[in-house]
Amino acid sequence: MAGYLLEAGKHDVSLLARGERLAAIRERGLIVESHGRRLHSRPRVSAVPEDFGPQDVLFLTVKGHGLPALATALAPMIGPETVVVSAQNGIPWWYFYGDAGPECDTPFEIVDPGGLAWRAIGPERALGCVIYLPAHIESAGIVQHEGISRLILGAPRAGQHAAVLDCLAGALSEAGIEVVLTEQIRHAVWSKLMLNGASATLSVLTGSTVGQLQAGPGMPDIRARLKRETLATARAWNIDLPDEIDQPPGAGVSGHKPSMLQDYEARRPLELDAIVTSVIDLAARRRVPVPTIETLRSTLIVKLTTERYPGMTLPGVHPLQTITTASTFAAERAR
Repeated sequence: MAGYLLEAGKHDVSLLARGERLAAIRERGLIVESHGRRLHSRPRVSAVPEDFGPQDVLFLTVKGHGLPALATALAPMIGPETVVVSAQNGIPWWYFYGDAGPECDTPFEIVDPGGLAWRAIGPERALGCVIYLPAHIESAGIVQHEGISRLILGAPRAGQHAAVLDCLAGALSEAGIEVVLTEQIRHAVWSKLMLNGASATLSVLTGSTVGQLQAGPGMPDIRARLKRETLATARAWNIDLPDEIDQPPGAGVSGHKPSMLQDYEARRPLELDAIVTSVIDLAARRRVPVPTIETLRSTLIVKLTTERYPGMTLPGVHPLQTITTASTFAAERAR
């Protein structure tokens, strides 16, 4: 997103980065290779939020499990009118803001332990963002993008931030990224989650790309069961998605490695809570059975534990859920 906006040259775009990526961008700039184009820019970049001051818009693109810790450091960049675009896979930290039911306007502990992001950012500032930008980091400061370029944007509480949404859609569209505005951002979240959830754990367990998962013996049936359980959970939360269980992966992504597999191969913490554990928890709250999702999650945790994967006990895996099955959630809450 930054590479495209910087190439357009009409907006003041800065990057908050860390470690080797920060060093690489400082040394040689940001490079985005996309559809035969090489976008090379020299953005202002720092690891220190105080270097930037209050921003009109913040795009938060760290993985979901990294957001709560980052959120507490963002105060120097958040002014009275700042809007924060939360661009993570899975169920987001703001999910219960403005939602109906007993959870309304409360943090979702599975993805936001202690409500850190909720308090530090404020859900009233949040814009939801569902990302369809299949990409990977070739090396520090160099990003390779393939396939579609689409963002779905919407406010958790429909009707909020309408002017900002229009402005963002215009800027991103002009830069070359397709933008869809919606008043039903939770529908878009669950629609993407059906794709992520059907690929995430399976990709790590098998080491397979999206296309290999689709073509592997028995894989379409397992993926269909994962999608069906996710769909049933979404509908239990009044998200009436169409039944597209048998829809194949989109064109141009068959060779793409799901983000969880990319993280696994790089020995980084996984988005397991946002993509998997959160669905198990939400299913349990509405008494929806999700045995396939539970089984694959447990199998993956055993694999990671056996491999002494970095972070076991896993940052990015909710500690309670590693020893608790969905069937006991309701009883534990009652106690």
